Amino acid sequence: MTFTYGAVDESPDPQQAVIWQERLNERPAIRAYKQHTYELVADARLVLDVGCGPGTDAAHLGRNRVVGLDPSSVMCRQAAQRGVTVCRGDALALPFADEVFDACRCDRVMQHLTDPSAAVDELLRVTRPGGRIVVSDPDQESLVLHVPGVPRTFTDRVKRLRRDVGYRNGRLASELPEIFASRRVTDIAVAAFPLVITDPGDAFGLPSWPRLWRDRGICDWDDDELSRWDQAIDTSRTSGFVYALMYLVVSGTRA
Repeated sequence: MTFTYGAVDESPDPQQAVIWQERLNERPAIRAYKQHTYELVADARLVLDVGCGPGTDAAHLGRNRVVGLDPSSVMCRQAAQRGVTVCRGDALALPFADEVFDACRCDRVMQHLTDPSAAVDELLRVTRPGGRIVVSDPDQESLVLHVPGVPRTFTDRVKRLRRDVGYRNGRLASELPEIFASRRVTDIAVAAFPLVITDPGDAFGLPSWPRLWRDRGICDWDDDELSRWDQAIDTSRTSGFVYALMYLVVSGTRA
């Protein structure tokens, strides 16, 4: 996913990245954790939504009290079409003065960044004392994957590559409370929300991962192994497929 969402405008199909983002946001489990983030910043008069994507969250939070920021011009245009005040910018160098916002929200962004700790520092810099910061990310360490007919050794390797190669920071979500605490953030809270998928077609492009990684020289699966994977994926579309992932919402108060 970092291949795409780390640099949407440079990806093979930026518009498809927008469509997938909007589709994913409609899943009940995703709506549940997002609703929790909305509640955490409900009292803030001015909110910064870092990595706002197509602007669905910013629009929900209230166009008159949210500023969206995203590095992608494609995402920014989509957010602007929703009436969101948005600017193109980098989470590692937020284009705002110190202590401007009452709360900062950052959803499914840190996992793609080159320096998540620096991004947390930026969130804290632009948040007023007593304001809230809310960061959400999936924990790829929690990924449960079963594809009927595929050996466990193969799926274990798929999970490792997804965690360590598919994402720049696949394990970061569980480290966020420690990062917050090291910056003297107070009232740190962690909430967990499970996502369960039973159709491989909905699993973030899972059917294509092994072949993509082989083509990129990341793994050495041969044609027979990939053919068996493809056949198993097709068979599992009717029953037996399980993809489960935990989303963590980490929040705290700027001292």
